[in-house]
Amino acid sequence: MADAKSATTESMKEKSKGKEEKVKVRVKKEVKEKKKVKRKFLPAWNMYLEIPEDKKFIFLSCKPEYNILEEYWVNKPFSKVKIVSIPSLGDQIAYFVEEVKLSEKEKKAAEKLIDILSIEMRPPAAIEENVKEYVEKEAKRLINKYKKAIRGLSEESWSKVIYYIKRDLLGFGPINVMMTDPMLEDISCDGIDRSIYVWHRKYESIPSNLIFLDKDYLREFIIKLAHIAGKHISAAFPVVDAILPGGHRLAATYGEEISPRGSTFTIRKFREKPYSIIELIKYGTLNPRIAAYLWLMLEHRMTMMIIGGTAAGKTTLLNAILNFVKPSYKIVTVEETPELNVPHENWVQMTTRESYGLGETKSGEIGLYDLVRLSLRYRPDYIIVGEIRGREAFVLFQAMATGHGGLSTLHADSIKNAVRRLKSKPMNVAEAYIPMLNIILISKVPLPNHKFGRRVLGVWEVEDYNKYIKVVEWDPSEDKYHWSGSSYLLNIISKRTGVPIEKLFKEIEVREKIILWMIQNNIIDIREVARVITRFYTFPKKLLEKVRLIETKTLIPKSSSSSTPPLSLKLEEPKVEAVSDKVESKLPALSDDQLKFLNLLKNNGGILDYSTLSKKLSMSENELWKLSRSLLRNKYIKLAKTYINGRPKIGFQLTEIGEKYLDKEGKAK
Repeated sequence: MADAKSATTESMKEKSKGKEEKVKVRVKKEVKEKKKVKRKFLPAWNMYLEIPEDKKFIFLSCKPEYNILEEYWVNKPFSKVKIVSIPSLGDQIAYFVEEVKLSEKEKKAAEKLIDILSIEMRPPAAIEENVKEYVEKEAKRLINKYKKAIRGLSEESWSKVIYYIKRDLLGFGPINVMMTDPMLEDISCDGIDRSIYVWHRKYESIPSNLIFLDKDYLREFIIKLAHIAGKHISAAFPVVDAILPGGHRLAATYGEEISPRGSTFTIRKFREKPYSIIELIKYGTLNPRIAAYLWLMLEHRMTMMIIGGTAAGKTTLLNAILNFVKPSYKIVTVEETPELNVPHENWVQMTTRESYGLGETKSGEIGLYDLVRLSLRYRPDYIIVGEIRGREAFVLFQAMATGHGGLSTLHADSIKNAVRRLKSKPMNVAEAYIPMLNIILISKVPLPNHKFGRRVLGVWEVEDYNKYIKVVEWDPSEDKYHWSGSSYLLNIISKRTGVPIEKLFKEIEVREKIILWMIQNNIIDIREVARVITRFYTFPKKLLEKVRLIETKTLIPKSSSSSTPPLSLKLEEPKVEAVSDKVESKLPALSDDQLKFLNLLKNNGGILDYSTLSKKLSMSENELWKLSRSLLRNKYIKLAKTYINGRPKIGFQLTEIGEKYLDKEGKAK
């Protein structure tokens, strides 16, 4: 009996000891786990976060106090985007990615399947096979094979697991939602512990809720991006410029070799379906009459150059107006990065090739200059260079001088600076060749309603070097276009073809009606627009019967005695504008408030944001806008973008005309 009691006591002691050990282990584990959590301050978000040390990246959660401006699905029901305004950060707009959450069991299943797929996936039988489609097919096969081995998951859980497998194995991992969001143009990472910034089509540059936390993970991620693009990046070769699948442009740096704060990358997204000219008209980039005018000019092989700053929409506009190229014309495009997508059958596409040599050797390099020279052998009606910035400009202008049509883009913020660049090294275009152009100026500009947009700022025709005729001008105060009534090129076309001027004006009106008809019938796809334009050249009567009821304001002045324009009608004398922005000798008088407005700008470095001006002048924003209208119209000031605490703000900038007025008239009383 005593032995039994003793045994029982011993057993109880053992159990108690075992429980104590388990408690100690659990406590130690909890302490250990607590030690793994680190507290991090994110200055851009003005918040502290407790983050597990092994966390590679994080999506910040959308707080209830944030104001949701817009939300939309990217991949329903797995991923969506919220555009929010954050009151605690001065109503900073931000881009929030929200993905379906995985349970611990679902996470383990996804990780296990990714490991299996990476080991067991077979290589494709043929080189010609589409890699993405093949990998997706193989993934589905192996998922079905091992589905039964991983038990306890419902169909809903499996759909979530498969979403994450596709995201991480076939897609772009944490940035996959951004890559598939059609509203984004650009994705930029400046290093760890910093928000990924995105360029949204509606909200411009805004921070996202995605933050990379681990520098090694970011390095590995950039290596993966480079490998997807078929390139190499490492400490020895710390820079990469490549094309990702889908045509997206990748620029990245590796480690701290050339970017002291660590690895960085920027992805400029390529739109699979380019914007059509109808879409750009709907967005307000230009109006139907400008589009009709460009259509007529392209039909007669007039040459054009689109100028503007970075991200001004130059390539987008260039691609859109290529809709108007006559179907019978032969097009050759020359680019460094294939961005143009022409809905044209007779189209030869050429892209440059980098050197495969190391160091200063340039073995095998084929540049824009070589391709522009080669394109002349193809007997093109139009040579299109995506962007000129080197000696290829000289060859292009030579080609335009011999009768070839030419289209291109150039980085410049005014005609004056565009001409300077063309004349300087390495372009070396002589003054005698400048008249080969019809220049379209497009730029990203702040709009009167406090939003940003892209607008064709004006259309100028080149009569001669230093003689530029303004055909169209954009009025920023009303966001409208004004026609000057002058056209040098229509006179040239009339003399060349024998078609009277009034008939050419009628031609523009007919094309404008067709464009308006497409807008009314929601014909916006670039290929559908191309089909309508082809029909205009093949069956014009049938098409015009459909659009005959569309009304447009006539371009031709009517005589008082007759409803038809007189045959002797002539265009008014062209208004010639020299490159040097001359200030009128007699400037309109300004009120004291307007003078105070100009002096505030002058005393603050020439530029101030809208809110600061409103406070300093003790005016409401509506009163300030009314005051600024006449100053904008007379070009004393211009709209500009300034930065307050790193955030873009709309403001006004003093122009050369405004400065001269202040020097002449003195300060406000």
